[in-house]
Amino acid sequence: MDPLLNETQVAESLNVSPATLRSWRCRGIGPNFVKMGAGKKSPVRYSVADIETFIVQCRQVPPVRAALEN
Repeated sequence: MDPLLNETQVAESLNVSPATLRSWRCRGIGPNFVKMGAGKKSPVRYSVADIETFIVQCRQVPPVRAALEN
């Protein structure tokens, strides 16, 4: 099983604030996460694999380069 990272660790690795991660979760965007319990205050964790997948999905190819490659 992948190690689970907390919100602070993920925010640092993505160079965003923890508030941005919370906003993404509320809006249904951002990396997949695991809610450790049912309560509103339950901690949230992220798997390394889910963070890597999110980064790959966010990858953008500049339109000019994409046109040249086709």
